[in-house]
Amino acid sequence: MNLRRTRRERQNPQGSTPASVPSQVPAVLPQIVLEAVAPDTLVVTINGDTLSATPIRRGKLAQALTELVTRLGSPTRVEVQEMDGSIHADILTPPAPASPFAPPTNLPVTPNPPSLVQFTAEGFVPGEDVALALILRHSSAGPDGTARALLDREEKPLLTGEVILLGRISGTTSVRRID
Repeated sequence: MNLRRTRRERQNPQGSTPASVPSQVPAVLPQIVLEAVAPDTLVVTINGDTLSATPIRRGKLAQALTELVTRLGSPTRVEVQEMDGSIHADILTPPAPASPFAPPTNLPVTPNPPSLVQFTAEGFVPGEDVALALILRHSSAGPDGTARALLDREEKPLLTGEVILLGRISGTTSVRRID
């Protein structure tokens, strides 16, 4: 009896890469060369071709390199040639695509911190609730002493004019101007 062992190679489904390889690395890496022509200015060359765009300022270097490496879509050798002859080199990889499970990056911009205005008045019962009301408009009382006010639910109040501080127990009312 003759036993024979056979070895099977694992095959990946079409188009997939093994989990240990984060991205496809080309046989020859693209190269970005940044040559200093002034203390704060660099000329960019990609794979030997000088970019026709204006030179890049050092303050914009990180953003420009991120855009270029993302556009190239693979790990890229980046070389900075300084005016004193020194050379700094590194290999940059493009940013990973966003995960569908990652939190959204386009969150609304947080508003400016509040600009607070203080209103004070006296004559309230200690500890009572004091209401703050924004005066939208004024109306006149009729001949019998009754007043009527209309409010448009769609109106957006403006923080101008006056406010009322109204004591819920004491009935103390104080009108203050918004400056």
